[in-house]
Amino acid sequence: MKKFAIYPFLCLLALFLVSCSQSSGEAYTDGVYEFPEEPTKASIEQQIEEGNYKDAEDLVNQVFPLVDTVEGENNEASVIYATKRFTIDEVSALITNMFPPEHESDSVDGKKAIIYPSYFITFQQSEQDSDTVFIEVASDRFVRDNYSPNYFNGLFALWLLDDVLDVDDWHKKRSKSCVSGDCYGGYSSGKYLSPSKSGGIRGGSSTVRGGGPSSGK
Repeated sequence: MKKFAIYPFLCLLALFLVSCSQSSGEAYTDGVYEFPEEPTKASIEQQIEEGNYKDAEDLVNQVFPLVDTVEGENNEASVIYATKRFTIDEVSALITNMFPPEHESDSVDGKKAIIYPSYFITFQQSEQDSDTVFIEVASDRFVRDNYSPNYFNGLFALWLLDDVLDVDDWHKKRSKSCVSGDCYGGYSSGKYLSPSKSGGIRGGSSTVRGGGPSSGK
């Protein structure tokens, strides 16, 4: 008789989990969060034009779906958002038109970066889904202590990164760390994981491509 009493409990638990996933705006399947539903392209553009944002970081946080976080050294973390409505150049233009950055790179090999006084915003096309653009907001400390310098090849000159990160020969010093695998090469994944599942220097789990400690070498 005990085994039959379990079934009603499991049914209630299943209903509770479904309700929670629906209320969060994300669908949870086999440990992976599906991409959140986005408003139309025109609606997002209108939201940005009419919104009140204190800076570019605030704009990204309020407008685009949060998909993950990446924890690095010194308790620093970068935050990953995403969009399927815009290309890299389109979404970066929406942000820079509202908040001009100190430095802006060209788009190179599916990547672009813009630099503000205390943080970077990088744009990267998903390796698994060409329609998805990841928008990563990271403090300059996170970039300095975690990123592989190779990530910025073709985006910024080495001297500029030294100046922005306030480290002489940052490229050489970080390259030595990369030999031991202690480098982060930007976020890229076809799976959209819960932010609460992030850990280490990676996005979500070891199944996430592009977020592992040896990526970007």
